[in-house]
Amino acid sequence: MSTPTTARSRTVSFFRYCVVLCLFAFDLSNSHADILRVTLIPSRDSGAYQRVIDTITARIDEQPQHTVLLKIISLDDFNQHSTAIDRTSDLLIPIGIRATDSIVQHPGSTPILATLVPRSSFNASRKKIMTEMPLESPRNISAILLDQPIERQLNLTRLLFGNVKRIGIPLGLGSQLRHDEIKNIARQFKLSIEIKNIDPVENLIHQISRLLDRSDALLALPNPAIFNRRNVRYILLSTYRKRIPVIGFSKSYVKAGALAATYSSPEQIGKQTAEAIIALQKNPAREFPAAAPPIYFSVAINEQVARSFGYTGLSAQQLARKISQLEREEQ
Repeated sequence: MSTPTTARSRTVSFFRYCVVLCLFAFDLSNSHADILRVTLIPSRDSGAYQRVIDTITARIDEQPQHTVLLKIISLDDFNQHSTAIDRTSDLLIPIGIRATDSIVQHPGSTPILATLVPRSSFNASRKKIMTEMPLESPRNISAILLDQPIERQLNLTRLLFGNVKRIGIPLGLGSQLRHDEIKNIARQFKLSIEIKNIDPVENLIHQISRLLDRSDALLALPNPAIFNRRNVRYILLSTYRKRIPVIGFSKSYVKAGALAATYSSPEQIGKQTAEAIIALQKNPAREFPAAAPPIYFSVAINEQVARSFGYTGLSAQQLARKISQLEREEQ
């Protein structure tokens, strides 16, 4: 007797096989003008990618009119049959870094809406195709990003610390273009910040240590050159020894020792992706959205770290509600 997971895997595998065959058998481009043909391509067939797919599928299935045709194609299948898949799709949705980086490099005209991707990876993928394929006809490429908006992270910071603490913010090469943007938002929020542009040549830990000497808290923004698996332990140990709390950018960073973070789950990213698909289908002009940060989010708190810093009675749900309220007021 097969388990539900095995049965679903067989069903998905059979469906994918049929889809690849059908791509060569017929072209739906003129048969159903009101149907949006969407192809989902996950980086892998498990984990967070599958959770995004499950959420998208459930949301699309809830629609009263079946005006979106979803297809799920493995990345290997796409790489082998990209021309046919591009021709029989109205929208390509790569899920994750690997799928996005691969798919944007294939020639084609079908718009791409990447999802579950960090800003730095998405920008790198776009820069690569502009450099390597400058003569190709440009196609619409956008994304639903994993990175939380700066405003949201600073709202969490001021809810936790008020306006009295100086917030240290290290910026890597990919983030330094946002220096002025961060300063302007902090000024609006009446937050005192200390920004350090990290020099990749100098010792990272020494630079972070000097920043901590001028800070009462540290705000970590996603940057693989600074906050990676190799460095995270040393950075968190340094902040803990100096009694400086860290606001992280992911749930895993909170588990590793940050005090708190705003983050978006695969289900929340999937929900936003489904809403973008539905909006594109309902819009006769099908105007393509710009790259956007997550709409839906949660707050994570490391209870042990919170107790050690004297932050008692923190509620992740309450903080998330307050941040949402602040965002509505700021609009």
